[in-house]
Amino acid sequence: MSTKPFKVQAAAHLLATTSDTVRRMVDESGINVTRQAEGTRTRLFSVENIFELAQYRANRRGKTPKKKRVVATIYAPKAGVGKTTLASNYATLFALKGLRTLVIDLDFQAKLTLGFGYDPELTLEEAAKAGISHSRYVEYHFGNLVPNYPTGRVTLQEVIKKPYGEYGPHLIPADLSLDRLDTMLTYEALEDRNADLILAKLLKEGLAKKDRHFDVSEYDVILFDAPPARNRITSGALLASDYLISPVSMEGYSTKALSYLSNVLMEMHDRFGRIPKLITVCNFFDPHRVRVMGQLMATAQTHPDSWLDASIRRSEDFPNGLTGASDVPLVLSKPNSQAVAELRESADALLNRMGLDG
Repeated sequence: MSTKPFKVQAAAHLLATTSDTVRRMVDESGINVTRQAEGTRTRLFSVENIFELAQYRANRRGKTPKKKRVVATIYAPKAGVGKTTLASNYATLFALKGLRTLVIDLDFQAKLTLGFGYDPELTLEEAAKAGISHSRYVEYHFGNLVPNYPTGRVTLQEVIKKPYGEYGPHLIPADLSLDRLDTMLTYEALEDRNADLILAKLLKEGLAKKDRHFDVSEYDVILFDAPPARNRITSGALLASDYLISPVSMEGYSTKALSYLSNVLMEMHDRFGRIPKLITVCNFFDPHRVRVMGQLMATAQTHPDSWLDASIRRSEDFPNGLTGASDVPLVLSKPNSQAVAELRESADALLNRMGLDG
């Protein structure tokens, strides 16, 4: 999606470096950055330029041939905790670190898809009439990548969206018809075909380059955004994941939600002998409210192994992202805000926890 161009200071902020370093990387890399037509001829960085520079920096630092790759699911059993907002911003921040990132919308409501500027309700005819690019039309979703999908299978390249170019986060969008995948998995379960592990098998073969329809071997991070409902798609994503990232809203705190999540994971372990490693993220934190501080301390003590030591405070910058009114992640729309600083700190802590900060 298009965003306003960034000057060198903003580019440096997004890349967490200095303006001089950005200028030097542009000169060394040969990345084509436009300049203002008049006046001081200031460099104007497109969002694609920013992610190109992030990838250039990562490649220059060098990576080991057998780099670690991580599959994670963002899921909370309670709606309204900022799950999708975190998913879009984490994916963006991971890509700004130079990590090849694929984020997959598994929610029928498609709020993540909307958050990256794609309208799942838009038809080809409506797009043409309104002069909207064909690329904004959502034709396929994750279900179309699963073997034996009722309407047929397509390749990853036919499904994927690249809102910020080749090196930004890549998106597998969603729309309402994704519920067919849940129906399909239910039928597979009735036939005793181990439906819960279909997505795990898909990811395993895709990472190993054994599935030509779903070759995801280029990605460092694959991030599922799962709906709050505990359906078969969500269960499949959890079983396919190394980590479960679960936001906990301090505004609508619920001990029942965390207890329920713990029970879900215990049941999963008893049945399949495997579960993702839980990471809980404190969201909508207000340090001025005594009750919230008490909740934070109690939760951190109850779940010390999973608690991420980087909280995200309540901010007026978030509402648009939470309601789907913005089609650009906050990290890109307000890179200098305090909210983004906390998102960045949280993303860094996550990467450290998942072993991807090297």
